[in-house]
Amino acid sequence: MNKKNKKRDNLDNPDNQLIELKKKIDELETGWQRTQADFANYQKRSEEQKLNIIAAANTDLMLRLTPVLDNFRRAFTHASDDKDPIFLGVKQIEKQLEDILTGEGLKKIEAASGTKFDPNLHEAISFEPNEKVKADHIIAELESGWMFRDKVLKPTKVRVSKGK
Repeated sequence: MNKKNKKRDNLDNPDNQLIELKKKIDELETGWQRTQADFANYQKRSEEQKLNIIAAANTDLMLRLTPVLDNFRRAFTHASDDKDPIFLGVKQIEKQLEDILTGEGLKKIEAASGTKFDPNLHEAISFEPNEKVKADHIIAELESGWMFRDKVLKPTKVRVSKGK
């Protein structure tokens, strides 16, 4: 008896047919489960990619809008009359813009005079001798720094004290 005839004889037996069918069902079921898991992973990766693209776009938008807030602040330092209705109106517009951006996750990096210099948050424009401010502490903020969703977009530009 050759191999073909032997296999045919094995399949003629109902018990052998049942065993072969169960093997085939197990094989198909395993393939189906693998395909299902692959599809679930694909969906998860696609969602993560979409969220990453949105986050990158939002970060770029915030980075482009922060100079507008800086320019509002610069303009206010040159205003002659802070009781003028136009000044107050523009101040309200600046506040409204800042509130919207803050609501989206933008945060100003604080750099008040006397604050310890942190190279992760601040960019030192100059180191100057100063008797009133301790060494490695901020003398003055020159330009605002911004964080977006716990990531530094732009460090605060500051003058730093060397001490006495």
